[in-house]
Amino acid sequence: MNGADRGRMYGLDLLRVLASLVVVYTHSANWFATRGHDWWLSTGVDRYVTAPLNLNPRLSFVGVAAFFLISGLVITHVAGRESGPLFLRRRASRILPLLFATTFAVWCLINLGLYVPESGQDSVNLADLILAATLFGFFTTPEVVLLGLAWTLLIQVVFYLYIGVTATLLRTHPWMPFAIAAAITTAGLSLGTGSEDVAVHRLGLIAAYLPILCIGALIALVHQGKVHPGAGTALGAVHFMLFVWADRIGEHLHTGDAHPRLVALMITIVVLVLGVRDRLSTSPVIKGWARRTYAIYLLHPLCLYPVLDQLVPVIGTEAALVIALVVLVAVVEAAHRWFEVPVDRWVRAREKPRAPDRAGAGSGPG
Repeated sequence: MNGADRGRMYGLDLLRVLASLVVVYTHSANWFATRGHDWWLSTGVDRYVTAPLNLNPRLSFVGVAAFFLISGLVITHVAGRESGPLFLRRRASRILPLLFATTFAVWCLINLGLYVPESGQDSVNLADLILAATLFGFFTTPEVVLLGLAWTLLIQVVFYLYIGVTATLLRTHPWMPFAIAAAITTAGLSLGTGSEDVAVHRLGLIAAYLPILCIGALIALVHQGKVHPGAGTALGAVHFMLFVWADRIGEHLHTGDAHPRLVALMITIVVLVLGVRDRLSTSPVIKGWARRTYAIYLLHPLCLYPVLDQLVPVIGTEAALVIALVVLVAVVEAAHRWFEVPVDRWVRAREKPRAPDRAGAGSGPG
């Protein structure tokens, strides 16, 4: 085992892979549903998985909830060994370059008539591109949203900024940043609920989902022995109740009515797989796939939807889906090999030499 792998949480790699599959499945199933096509896989999953477990239709939010928990867990694990500025710089270099590139690709596809954004525009200008790529489009009136799933990155960016700002406190009093976060979440939900101002209401959305990342962070701190299990469980319960409150408000969670029990299920799964280290979870395939999950997460809509829209009327749903998945694999591999990896090397080559500090924090949706 090399130094970079020492302390790696292999179970989370496996969970990343499963979460990426669920996200791709959910959005593929949504495409079939919104276009009026029947899909045997979606029908079977809804009948034998969604209905018995009372989850959201088409497993909506399952993959995102898993990624939120993993991000909170892994980022807290890393932040304990990095200074605030280094932590923020590495997170920015991880998230932003591919987000910018993907947003530009979506912008081009929209103007070519090959992709329809959530806002329904058939053409977008340079200002729209800048607002969408920087995530400021979520705070404008009207909103500028070219890549629908970018809202999840907005929440993660806020969490990363918070962890970067409280990095010193995280090392000296690990529980305290998340006690403060609970108070901030309460204030955010109170301010954002019922507000007609888009920017203020968006703060409510951020506050609604932030508890999931905080729960992931607390799992990491308890796992590392930095927070007593009783204290971590109690503080985690506070954040879970804040999430339940956000769900009861009804203004911020729109992908189904099963969010609290879904998050409870994902918390249980994360805790169970955290210490897993078997032949499957340590295999090169899982490790390599886990490193590509951020690219999969960002790129799958603009690979799947245009291909399905163009080919389904010509060759049918099954053949079109196979081709769309092949395109996705090819684009993700190219993006990871020739974009993500070179950018990461370029950034790290300009850092001051330091001891290796990577402990499985390489992937996720952020």
